Amino acid sequence: MTLKRYLDTPEVGKNFEKRKAGFAGADQGWLSDIRARAMDKFMAAGLPGPKVEEWKYTNLGFLARFLANENFEISKTDPDTTEIKMLFDRAYMGNIAGSVVVFVNGHFNPALSSCPDEDGVKFSIFSENPEAFRQSLAEPKQATSLNNLNRAMVTDGYYLEISAQTTMPQPIQIIHLATSGSDGRSLHTRGKISLAAGAKAKVIESFMGPDGPQYWTHMISDVDVAEKAEFCYFQFQLQGKQAIHMTEMHSTLLEKAKFNHMNLQLGAEVSRSEIMNSLSGEYAEIDLRGAYFGRVKQSQDIFTRINHDRPHCQSNQLFRGVLDAGGKSAFQGKVIVARHAQKTNADQSNKNLLLSRKAEANAKPELLIYADDVKCTHGATVGELDADQLFYLRSRGLDEAAAKELLVEAFVAEVFSNMQSGGDMEILQQRFTEKTRGWLSQEVSS
Repeated sequence: MTLKRYLDTPEVGKNFEKRKAGFAGADQGWLSDIRARAMDKFMAAGLPGPKVEEWKYTNLGFLARFLANENFEISKTDPDTTEIKMLFDRAYMGNIAGSVVVFVNGHFNPALSSCPDEDGVKFSIFSENPEAFRQSLAEPKQATSLNNLNRAMVTDGYYLEISAQTTMPQPIQIIHLATSGSDGRSLHTRGKISLAAGAKAKVIESFMGPDGPQYWTHMISDVDVAEKAEFCYFQFQLQGKQAIHMTEMHSTLLEKAKFNHMNLQLGAEVSRSEIMNSLSGEYAEIDLRGAYFGRVKQSQDIFTRINHDRPHCQSNQLFRGVLDAGGKSAFQGKVIVARHAQKTNADQSNKNLLLSRKAEANAKPELLIYADDVKCTHGATVGELDADQLFYLRSRGLDEAAAKELLVEAFVAEVFSNMQSGGDMEILQQRFTEKTRGWLSQEVSS
């Protein structure tokens, strides 16, 4: 039997036709046309199957079944303000000053939001700004089938534009909440972030949901960082135990631009983060860091691609994974150095720690180098806790659980090691550490 590269999903098209009249902007002809064309492209391709190299570690057959369910719906707003407030309190970082933007089941929630209103900062919600919505739905040159599906079914999103030489004093928190009412539904959102020359900004994006329902969150972000601009992007994935979570981010950096991206994945049954980047200007720098944790039927998948298209650019990737019994992970990191991208400096490191012999970690680093004057390294490891270190800590009075917690915390600490001290960065580092400890202290259930 030959495995198919793409999975046919005829039921998705049928469900789309049944429910398209209820989509946001259904009364706007241009939006309906974009949705229809995007759905046609998705239907012509289908979901990536087991023969698609980028998806070899995550079988999307379960997603095909989820989308084919006759009870499948696009997300709707939820009137349960009590649950929304509870989820918001868990996700919101109240000790960080700045604006907060909240989406509930894929729809903007003005009651909990305080959108940015500063000189040099333009912020728009798609459902309230048709022109910004239209710009965000422009068809990419090489759109994946899932990107087209998102364009067809997107409900809302945001557009952040920072003017030249503008520095945002505090980060923006963007919080995506899924409620119990999202069971059997998909939540499709998009984000567009643009920094003009010399601008500086930070965005903290969190995804939170309850453990009971099964839902699919699908977020696509486009980031443009102009000359000498600096952007920091932090993402927390804290979804419910049965959630399906996917993010796809594309960034473009121009001359001397800097982009720092940090990702923490703790929740969801199946989680995949795609981070695609193009260094399109000389002396651009990008730093990708992340930590992912999995146990008991959890699958955590990280896919990165960095295109070194210009000379004198630098990239760094540092990812750490911790897997307990029943957990599975995959890291695929690809660096492509163009023929004319001389003086490239690219480093990539992925290390995985298995807390059980019933855990699985996959690592697939790739370097495609077409230039001859470069410095590129990569490394990947999979191992267990050091028995001697564990014995030493136990001999100093720690019980086994506390000793393991300390060793795991030290293992992932490298991800945060070069974060700036003081202010918002210190608070974020504490947040990452707290969430890591919280995961380790949870009772493992079979």
